[in-house]
Amino acid sequence: MSKINFSSIFKKNWIHILAFGLFILSTVLYFRPQFSGYGLKQHDIEQFKGASNEINYFRDTQGKEPLWTNSMFGGMPTYQISTKYDGNLLVKTYKAMKLWMDSPAGMFFMFLIGFYIMLLCMKVDPKVAILGAFAFAFSSYFIIVLQAGHNTKAAAIGMAPPVIGAFYMAYRGSIKWGLLLSAFFMGMEIATNHIQITYYLGIVLLFFGLEELIRHIANKEIVKFLKVTAGLFVVYVFALAINYGNLSLTEGYSKYTIRGGNDITIGVDGSSNHHNTTSGLDKDYITQWSYGIKESMTLVSPNVFGGGSAALKNSQFSDLLKSSEFRKEANLVADNNVYWGDQPFTSGPVYLGIIVFYLAVLAMVYLKGRLKWFLMIATILLLMLSWGKNFMGLTDFFIDHVPFYNKFRAVTIILAMVELLVPLLGVLFLDYLFKNKEEIKKNLRPFYITTGALVGVFILLTVTGLGNGYMSQPENDFLYTYPDQVRAQIAKEDPDMLLKNGIDVTNPRDVQRIVDRQMERVNEQFDALASVRKSIYQSSMLRSIFFMLAGGLLVVLYVKTETKKEYIIGGLAFFIVIDLVMVDLNYLNNEKKNGRFYDYWVEKENAEFPLNPTQADKQIMDMEIASNPDLKTLIDKAAVSSNKNSRRDRGNQAEIWSRKFQALNLATNYRVFEPALGFNSARASYFHKALNGYHGAKLRRIQNLKDFQIDYNNMNVINMLNVKYIIQGDQAMQNPGALGAVWLVKNLIVQPNPDKEILALGNLFVIDNKSDQTLWINDEKINSDTISGREKIYLLAGNTDTLHIDIRTVTQSSINSSYVEDVNGVQNWIPTAELAKDSLGSFKTLITVNKVYDFTPADDAIIGAKDVEGISSLTFSGQGEIAMKSYLPNEMKYEVNLDENQFAVFSEIYYPDGWKVYANGEELPIHRVDYLLRGVELPKGNYELEMRFEVPKYKTSNTVALAASSILLLLMAGFFVKDFLLGNKEEEK
Repeated sequence: MSKINFSSIFKKNWIHILAFGLFILSTVLYFRPQFSGYGLKQHDIEQFKGASNEINYFRDTQGKEPLWTNSMFGGMPTYQISTKYDGNLLVKTYKAMKLWMDSPAGMFFMFLIGFYIMLLCMKVDPKVAILGAFAFAFSSYFIIVLQAGHNTKAAAIGMAPPVIGAFYMAYRGSIKWGLLLSAFFMGMEIATNHIQITYYLGIVLLFFGLEELIRHIANKEIVKFLKVTAGLFVVYVFALAINYGNLSLTEGYSKYTIRGGNDITIGVDGSSNHHNTTSGLDKDYITQWSYGIKESMTLVSPNVFGGGSAALKNSQFSDLLKSSEFRKEANLVADNNVYWGDQPFTSGPVYLGIIVFYLAVLAMVYLKGRLKWFLMIATILLLMLSWGKNFMGLTDFFIDHVPFYNKFRAVTIILAMVELLVPLLGVLFLDYLFKNKEEIKKNLRPFYITTGALVGVFILLTVTGLGNGYMSQPENDFLYTYPDQVRAQIAKEDPDMLLKNGIDVTNPRDVQRIVDRQMERVNEQFDALASVRKSIYQSSMLRSIFFMLAGGLLVVLYVKTETKKEYIIGGLAFFIVIDLVMVDLNYLNNEKKNGRFYDYWVEKENAEFPLNPTQADKQIMDMEIASNPDLKTLIDKAAVSSNKNSRRDRGNQAEIWSRKFQALNLATNYRVFEPALGFNSARASYFHKALNGYHGAKLRRIQNLKDFQIDYNNMNVINMLNVKYIIQGDQAMQNPGALGAVWLVKNLIVQPNPDKEILALGNLFVIDNKSDQTLWINDEKINSDTISGREKIYLLAGNTDTLHIDIRTVTQSSINSSYVEDVNGVQNWIPTAELAKDSLGSFKTLITVNKVYDFTPADDAIIGAKDVEGISSLTFSGQGEIAMKSYLPNEMKYEVNLDENQFAVFSEIYYPDGWKVYANGEELPIHRVDYLLRGVELPKGNYELEMRFEVPKYKTSNTVALAASSILLLLMAGFFVKDFLLGNKEEEK
């Protein structure tokens, strides 16, 4: 048997050991607080911890996965929040690859290792590959992703390069290892559970595949291409099998989420929503974050749109306001946004480095073969897709015709692939440069032309700007409409008071004088703002010119002199890293405030338990204990268990509070709503079962209910969702109308479709036109109709005289009213009962509105025509007893005592795939009622009712994952020993 020659192995692989050491060193240096007992403050991780706190507590105390949580949005599966698939050994392998380092350091290390592996698979000189790894890892977008806490996105980005490398190797290197590594890396890529990045990676692989197809056809090797392609198909299916559990459960779940279409065909105002709906997300939601076309310049010059969203006085440019040049403008613009791009707001620019871009352009000039063209086309396509709503022709095509594209939001995320492909092109040029020095030396004219053209364009743009006047579109819109806003404000003022100040509102000149005065003040402010922003823009452009010239000089130095390539690589690495890190440090650094506290880091205990309860949270706990004193014993027991062997510092106190609230949650069942933080906040979810939440794939029905009813403060809906407490600031208000965990109803009201169901959860009114004018509702000519009160309503006399009618006052008061016009032509709403007293006929009735329906969830349940099947009756007595006996997120038990069949409504979110109900061991059907709640017809008798979340596929998928991942790892280990350690490497044909 051959002996392993470690000395030989070291000699052959010293460069990889050096690379590994440099990657570890740079990781430790940039993220050194993480290795000193600190954790990164990450917004999305705080939200994630809120969303997953109940899951983690259940996992710790019960020793298994709940698969369902009631901590947010009333309840949802945990598949895309936090579900462990212990059978997938690649998850453990991934942790080992990043040296068991947590985020952000571990993710950053994988950026470096992943890109390095890709370049080695593509046979790039390892020394150049080290440079490429740093150029990729320090791209600003990736650092911002880490700072924000988008950990799954970061993990998927880190695994994308080695997937590409293995794909390339399968066609151009070792077929065996290309296929094995493809299964390995794709398996881990999918396991990171950021399907959007994996989907965009698939687009990139498609371009690589097309290039290989053309190359093999040209070389008359189509049979080899088909064999490798078939092999890749098989190993990718194998990677899918390893992740079968996550993928299959997510696929089943997605069709019920906002990414899976909409059963509602109308907007909140009752008009058709066809123009905005797809089989996935709504178009507005998909493109809400779209990169600006001109904003794409940030890829090569970081601050040409101001960097990240922040007030100027709080931004990286605050010192600019203190300079003598802008001291006069400082007071005018200090509070204005430094960012003037097309996105609603942004954490920072997507900057890939000007030197990296410059080298990529040179790659297009010098590289031979077709690959560069496919990489360029892929890059341009991905960039245009990132423009989203700013380039709707292409975006609409992909949303409507490309499978699954409409399942993903925030199209700017696709720029992660641009930040992969451009560095790849740049590195391929450097590799070509160092391997073909003499050839390039003989043909330097294209280099000079390209460099000169790029520098010339940048100088021209520095002088001319990008043609936006250094203003965002909302700011330009504000300037355009401001005069009308001033006139509208003048019209609202008391004319007599204005006259006392010498302003006659009937005199157009007086009004215009006020408008001009206000516009002069606003123009002064915006001129000052444009001046400051122009300085920021020009500084950024000049900075890019400097670094581009530095890169160009190093290339010339290598070609024109005998300077060693190692020095050139070192010089380029120095300038590239300095260029990128100077930008990165604005968004994630190790600076301390007043020399004491980090800006971006907190003590590790506080990062692990980031939230402490507010006074309102504590009030809720006190009120629950007051109503059930036995709860105190359970809560205190949880506090003691969490305090073992730990200090009673702030971080530990946060852990204790977390445990106390989770113990309270398991012993009770109610919901909390914190409207002040908005619907998309998981702060309350950290401590309670909450109506709020934070997730990009929430259930579609809770989103619709929020849009149609919760946003309009429909307390009947709040009550049926068992919202017992409403948090307002530091106060928790108890809601006496909350209906509890379950109740018996008397009537089932059948509605023909989901549109009618969701509207039936509110009040309904009949509107009648009593005038000789035309009544229009949502642009339809109607004389009489049933409405919800949110429609666009107006009367049209002739073809031009339009009278818009605000009906909200009537619908909110629920008083039957008439819209009238008095003898002076003034219109107003009057209660119909009061109008009957108008014996003089002072008013002419134009419209009447009468309430015809009021939802009463305690007695009535709304049910769809398709869901009523199997129910014995639509009316019940509502008499009997049912009460919750015990609660777990995936199992609830109730005590039932009924003299006759009854229909029970549970304040639990309906989800058809998994929830089962058993009475005396016999399964009963669950019906969807009140649009998103569970309803069950109960047989008479005295018994225990069990409601369980059962997902057999979860256990099966873990078994499949364990078998598949074990086979893959054993194969790789066996071939590694055989081919590399024992020196018997086979030659691939």
